[in-house]
Amino acid sequence: MNWRLLLNPLLPGVRQMAIDEALFECLQPNDPPILRFYSWVVPTLSLGYFQDYKKVVVESFLLHNNIDVVRRPTGGRAVLHDQEVTYAVISNLNGDFEDQTLQETYQLIASALGSGLQRFGITQSSISLEATAARNEAGLPQCFVSVSKYEIASGTRKVIGSAQKRVRDRFLQHGSILLDFDAQLQGGSIRNPDPEIETKIAPLNRLLGRKLPFEEVAARFGEAFEQQFGMQLQHSELTQEEQQTVEILERKYRSSEWTQQRCK
Repeated sequence: MNWRLLLNPLLPGVRQMAIDEALFECLQPNDPPILRFYSWVVPTLSLGYFQDYKKVVVESFLLHNNIDVVRRPTGGRAVLHDQEVTYAVISNLNGDFEDQTLQETYQLIASALGSGLQRFGITQSSISLEATAARNEAGLPQCFVSVSKYEIASGTRKVIGSAQKRVRDRFLQHGSILLDFDAQLQGGSIRNPDPEIETKIAPLNRLLGRKLPFEEVAARFGEAFEQQFGMQLQHSELTQEEQQTVEILERKYRSSEWTQQRCK
């Protein structure tokens, strides 16, 4: 079964999260999987579904630096989305994902992401698909301070962080493909930041010594998914039902008390 491909660069964070959630909600049992690549029009702090806004966010810094904030439909820790390409996979638990556990879907998608890095000359031997046990820093609110099982690292430095939501018959997994990093924005946005985070990450632009455009990242990782799953990606747009659901969800995101003054 061929997959749908959606490309959505440079949109506000509330819309990007609404699109991911709408695709997840509108997915029908016989629909093909969806692969989406997107980016953020302004730096945006996304919080994991269960994180406490008041305990994590430094709101005065966000206001001063024009940083938006949004809550993800997935769990995990805070991510400042800035110089990155974000991917999302939305699928029923059938076909390639038939009856798979959360960890099994993570592993399969991680293999495709690792293959994507190979296409930039970053060899599979430098990518860890296992947990880095010594880096279990659960008390810190940032996603990129540690490498979880089946996340992507170059050596011990994290390149791609992911989070997943699932119900009985479907899942949504999305994650950040880190291109570059602004330590001041990252550290100032949240309480209790890791002062050594730059030693724990491997942005692609720095690994390769050049600035990667959105289109190249999406194309190469798209090719890797096609190879991994033996399918072809078919460019797609939101259906009418999906678009209507996006608008409903975006209003819901914006109505939250702590997003009313923060989201553009």
